[in-house]
This record gives sequence, structure tokens and C-alpha cells, in this order.
Amino acid sequence: MDRKKAQEENKDSDDIDNDVPIEPAPTHHEALQAVLLLRRYVRDIDDPFTHKLEMMLGSFGQRTRAAGMKNLKDGKFTSYFTRT
Repeated sequence: MDRKKAQEENKDSDDIDNDVPIEPAPTHHEALQAVLLLRRYVRDIDDPFTHKLEMMLGSFGQRTRAAGMKNLKDGKFTSYFTRT
């Protein structure tokens, strides 16, 4: 969000290097894969910081899945079956 806001505010400015490609944001699936990888890494580390990190990663995963579900479209139950 901050990147988009900064781009909009500075779109008329000449000090922006337009030759640098802007990397697209990761998808929610990629973010969840990263969360799973980090959770596996910190699983066996017994440290208060890693326990907090595990909780934060769990919360981030839940919020990311919820955000991904908002993008789903409703479908009809009958659209999954064909008539014969």
C-alpha cells in the first residue's frame, strides 16, 4: 500500500528512476509458503522470541488465508455437474 501511495504522490516528479522495474507483490499462496517454511525453521528452537514469532506467523497465516478467501467468487453447486 505504501509503495502505491508513494508512486501516486510522486508520479509527476522527475527524481524517480522509471527504468527500474517494480517487482510485483507476492501472491497470498507464496506468502503462506514462506510462513510454513519459517514455522518449520523455528519449531525446534526454544527461545521466547521464537515463540512470539510462531504466534505472529500463525496470525499472519490466518489473515492471509482470510484475505485470499475474500477474492473467491461464488459459484453454483450445479455448475460442477454435467447433465446426461
